[in-house]
Amino acid sequence: MQPNESKTVEPKNMPRPQTGKRRSKRTKSVVPVSIRIAGSAASHLAHTLDVSNHGVKLGGCRGEIKVGDRIEIQYHHKQAQFRVAWIIAHEGSSEKQIGAECLEPGKQVWGAPLPQQMDEYTDKE
Repeated sequence: MQPNESKTVEPKNMPRPQTGKRRSKRTKSVVPVSIRIAGSAASHLAHTLDVSNHGVKLGGCRGEIKVGDRIEIQYHHKQAQFRVAWIIAHEGSSEKQIGAECLEPGKQVWGAPLPQQMDEYTDKE
């Protein structure tokens, strides 16, 4: 691997779809959040990259987080439970990007209602 390449860590027996529709449209939003892994008292700072009513893409994540972990994400005084769906670890950096599915999609964690329409996507190989 080259120094600036990234390594994707995916769960076994869970292939990711190559194309499809998300349940709700992503909105680019970079805000600071606090992350706590279920069962742990320690929290870590990170930031959002994209948010939706059903999930979030986080950057700047540190610590031992695994696909399938339940995490609590707090933004201001609001929090919700999420499940880690995927992790990208960049070579030469301790920071990771994380995709997480919201387990409480009815909560307005981000402070304002987000678009409800579906979003088409294509994964990059």
